[in-house]
Amino acid sequence: IYYFGTSKSGEVEQWELFESNGKVDAKKARNFKLGSVVEGCVADDELGHFYVSEEAVGIWKFGAEPETGSEHTQVAKVGDGHLFADVEGLAIAYGKDGAGYLMVSSQGNHTYVVYRREGNNEFVKKFRIGAGGGVDGCEETDGIDVTTASLGPAFPHGVFVVQDGFNDKGNQNFKLVPLQTIVKL
Repeated sequence: IYYFGTSKSGEVEQWELFESNGKVDAKKARNFKLGSVVEGCVADDELGHFYVSEEAVGIWKFGAEPETGSEHTQVAKVGDGHLFADVEGLAIAYGKDGAGYLMVSSQGNHTYVVYRREGNNEFVKKFRIGAGGGVDGCEETDGIDVTTASLGPAFPHGVFVVQDGFNDKGNQNFKLVPLQTIVKL
């Protein structure tokens, strides 16, 4: 089991977690540095990829295992018409047989961008979470998460959760969106 950590200086560290005398211990497995602020990250446990968002640059894909080193490819670039700085949270929506989606918070234009999980992470769509039903819209999102598990009648096909950085004269909060309104799995 591994843990990844990112920093404002662009450092990324991967730590191996293991049992030691009845407790959890850790040792650094690898580290690498990107050129600027690193914000979100997510590991695809099934396909063996590790994604990192570099706020002003875009999304990078690495191998998830320590022996893959620092070799990486760019999945998406700020200014490509889909992503706008700051690129923030990342999440994986697992589908069947390696399909699914990489979901991203594009904070610079208050949108969310969806890429295919498989292959070269082809762009699928981008969308906003607007106001409705007495609830404000969603802006300035840092963190996101997603599950494809059934969570009862309100979210039978999963849920997309986003942190809302603006909340009309209130604290930050979270918005929950039925996953089937965004993508089909």
